[in-house]
This record gives sequence, C-alpha cells and structure tokens, in this order.
Amino acid sequence: MQWLEVSVEVEPEEQEILSQILMDQGVTGLEIVDPQAFRQVLEENRYLDYADDGFLDSYGNKTIIKAYFQAGREVETLKAELKDAFLIMETPPSEIKILLRDDSEWKDSWKQHYKTFYISNRIIIKPSWEDFIADEGKTIIELDPGMAFGTGTHETTRMCAVLLDDLIRGNEQILDLGCGTGILGIIAAKLGASQVTCVDIDDAACKTAREDIDKNHVDKNVKVLQGELKNLPREQYDIVIINIIADVILALLPDLKHYIGLHSAILLSGIIRERKQEVVSAAVQQGYRVIREIDEGEWVALQLCIDS
Repeated sequence: MQWLEVSVEVEPEEQEILSQILMDQGVTGLEIVDPQAFRQVLEENRYLDYADDGFLDSYGNKTIIKAYFQAGREVETLKAELKDAFLIMETPPSEIKILLRDDSEWKDSWKQHYKTFYISNRIIIKPSWEDFIADEGKTIIELDPGMAFGTGTHETTRMCAVLLDDLIRGNEQILDLGCGTGILGIIAAKLGASQVTCVDIDDAACKTAREDIDKNHVDKNVKVLQGELKNLPREQYDIVIINIIADVILALLPDLKHYIGLHSAILLSGIIRERKQEVVSAAVQQGYRVIREIDEGEWVALQLCIDS
C-alpha cells in the first residue's frame, strides 16, 4: 500500500500541538522521532540493542514528526492545507516535506534500527525478524513497526508499560483509550489481565491492533472497538489507560467517573511536562487524587484514583 509521508521538524516543546494539528487533518498514522529521548535511553542502557553507529547523528537535535496520509491526495494541495493549519502555532515549521512511500519499503528501513528491548521489568518487545529467548519470568511481545503509532520506543508508551507492570497481578478488567497498535492492551493481557478493551477512533489503528493482538495470541482476552469513550457501555474497569495528549485527557476526565470504582487506577500519559500541573489541577477539581507520577524526557505519566 502507498502512503504520503509528511515530515516536519519542530522544537521538542512544540511536538504536542503539532501532533494535534496533524491528527485533526485526518492522518492514518503518526510517528514521533525524538533524538534526545533515544540518547537518554541508550545512556541508561534500557535497550538490549537499538541503534547502529551514526543513526542518532543523522536526526540532529530537533524532534521529527511524521504523519501518514492515504495516497491519492494532491501533494501541493496537502502542503498548502497544512501550512494554513500550522499558522495557529507561535512558530510554524519552516519546511514541510512530503514523500510517496510504499508500506513494505518503510518497514524494511526499520529493520536496520528496530531491535529487541525491555519495555518494562517483565515485558520484552521483539520484532518478528529477530530471534530472542527470554529468561524465566519474562514475557515476549512480537511487534513490528507499522503506520499506526506505537512500537514501544516512545517515552509515553514505556511509562504506561512500567505502571502496568507494577499494577497488574491477574484477572483485571482494563480499558485502553487511544490504543494505537494495541501494544498496551497486549502487555496488559500478557501480564495477566482477564479482559482488555482497546478503543481508538482511527480505522487504521484498529486494524493494526487486531493484527498485533492475533499475532501475540491474546485475542481471547483483548477486543478492539472503533469509537470514543462515549460510545462504550458504562462498565467498571480496574484500570483505565489514556495515552493520548493533554487536551484529550482534560476533555475525558469528567466522564471517566462512570467507568471506574473506588479501587480503580487511571493511567494518564502523553502529557508534556509543561502541562502536567494543568492536568493535575483539573483532575483534583474533578475529584481525583494523584497516586504516582513518573517522568521521562519531556513527558510525564500520572496514576490517579477517585478521591474518596
């Protein structure tokens, strides 16, 4: 399948607003390449083997956001529409690159750099083209890069994985809003959750999530629904995961109460550091309490509960 790849360089603090603008334009997939985050992870030796020599240097210091649109749109028209949309930013990107990409070409390029790594204490992410034998007590998830966001390399996903690893003991009912590739739902099922509901508004993301769920043999425990929180029956979940962006999180806080109980945990990620206090203040006003906070790079993740 062919795609139009839109590539834009931004300062790290601008990636949230630019990502939201691109999503509003109807992207079928979003990729964030943060060289500083890669460097930090390598320094901390979290990955077993991630990047070859020269990989990070090729990206410079700015964050690169790549958005994928279905082929068939006029390139110059798309570029003009994006330039107009970016005008709401304080410093709009100076250059927009658009290339026609083939899905197989894109995946092949990842094989040079996407390697097996630990995403949490118990969970290992492995691409299909690598062989890896896990130690006792560790679980492997097979996940290949695709057009939908979420291969486990971004800080926001890793922080959610760490929180899930600490929280799940078995038989939990879990809701994952904005599931992307389904990686967090798969992790939850592999850790012992009895039922996971993955939800995303994007058709391509739902399709990818179902494929990844089948590939990892957790289809009996994980289901995928296309839609929003308001489309779901008001059932109580033990853990609700929202790894999106701050604006969406703020909009969802009032209605989340219909889906949790006194002992439920809400995991919020995708929050840029500068907006953490805004999210915390809004959560407290809505009757939630912050139980735990972790951060990595420019991002923050929060664990909330109902303030009884």
